[in-house]
Amino acid sequence: MHESTDVRRWLDAGARAVKHARERLDAINVFPVADSDTGTNLYLTLHEGNRAVAKLRPDASHREVVAAFARGSLVGARGNSGVILSQYLTGFLSAIDEHGGLGSVDARGIAQSLDRAADAAYRAVGSPVEGTILTVARAAATGARQAVDGGAARDATLVAAVEAGRTALSLTNEQLPLAKEAGVVDAGAAGLVLQLEMLAETLGGPDVLAPLDRVEWEVTEGGATRISHVHHHRGGTYEVMFVASSSDDLREPLTRDLEALGDSVSVSGAHDLWQAHVHTDEPHLAVARGIEARARQIVVRNVRVGHDADRASTGIVALTQCPGLAEPLADAGAIVLVVPDPTALKRRALRRAVRDASGVDAVVVAGHPALRAAAEELARKRRKPALTVLDSQHEAQVIAAVAAAALVTPGQDLGDEMAAAVAATTVGQSTGDALDDDVDRLIDASTEVVSLILAAGVSNGVADAARMSVRGAAPNADVNVYRGEHAHPGVLIGVERAPS
Repeated sequence: MHESTDVRRWLDAGARAVKHARERLDAINVFPVADSDTGTNLYLTLHEGNRAVAKLRPDASHREVVAAFARGSLVGARGNSGVILSQYLTGFLSAIDEHGGLGSVDARGIAQSLDRAADAAYRAVGSPVEGTILTVARAAATGARQAVDGGAARDATLVAAVEAGRTALSLTNEQLPLAKEAGVVDAGAAGLVLQLEMLAETLGGPDVLAPLDRVEWEVTEGGATRISHVHHHRGGTYEVMFVASSSDDLREPLTRDLEALGDSVSVSGAHDLWQAHVHTDEPHLAVARGIEARARQIVVRNVRVGHDADRASTGIVALTQCPGLAEPLADAGAIVLVVPDPTALKRRALRRAVRDASGVDAVVVAGHPALRAAAEELARKRRKPALTVLDSQHEAQVIAAVAAAALVTPGQDLGDEMAAAVAATTVGQSTGDALDDDVDRLIDASTEVVSLILAAGVSNGVADAARMSVRGAAPNADVNVYRGEHAHPGVLIGVERAPS
């Protein structure tokens, strides 16, 4: 048997276990935000790690498998729970590798690696909360250490870790007020227990956990399930995530700066990559911090809009180079991918945004020709989810299309309505010095909406003269001004006309 066989088997089994439990984990997700996506986030995080492993040659070393999974799961991590799990597994696998690999590690090595993993999980979180995945991580490590101190062999040590993890999982219902109110255990903690169970079964056999009692995820009263689908809102309305590349340790500065903007902050790193996550009411500031950290693409979504979304429906992905447009586009229901340099968009980031938007199909609208070209290339190479890429190349067309999507009613085709909005939007640009003249050339009596998107450093006052010009030529038109905060040109212009 090859040295990496056991670790590959475990990682695959862990991902399949979460995939099988995905809907149940989503259903019991109430912390930190009841947005019904913890199971999905955990699965997609594990899936991306395994995708990276699958690209290795069959005889890749244990260390190469560990490095590939660490990088893949970090870059592909979804949500707060995904970032923490990625860091936990990276910490565990790295420690296991130092002990000679998963196939040859002894009981003490298992216990020490679980302890390292728990430390890594806690470090990933700005303000740790007990009664969560963190509590289970620490309990499992403690259970393993106590078993080793009592003379337990490797398999018995793993069983002890699972037993301690399950006990801690059951207590999350009491420790976490939101979980207690909803009648559930913590979803992220349940996902971690699945990983520990698969680890024990991979090394000890399928029946190694048979003597243990399972933990019910929904607390019952009189035999009846007492789960209530509460939708508490805690912390910021927007979830912002980005990956930055740096040989410097960014954990402390990113954690400090993001905690000043919101909560549910987690920052984790591996192989000079840093994944950051925050829930905030000031997404533009979080995006700006990501750009400062040289993140090449930043994902933004409105968690209030997203938690009730039907994942079987068509999703919307908005690609923009304007950091300031993330908030209004997310408010209208889009998954927003901010790409400050449109030529630097990675297919992986776009693929991730599409998956986050919908499990079936998605409409992609891009604010730059290079972004649209990347989306079209992805659409040609994948079957599911099916992608519809709109014929857009300007930020004002993105605004028009996403706004039209918010008005779609049952029976209307989302893609058709968004495409019509793009087609009805005439676009232009201006340095800002003669904005009123530049707008005059685009408007007429049929104009309904004028959108002005201002670059960083451009005063809101430059739009005042343009408003007067619009009022004279198209008195019934609305003028909407957005802080795009992009580099150039000074003002992007969009003019929407009534259907002829």
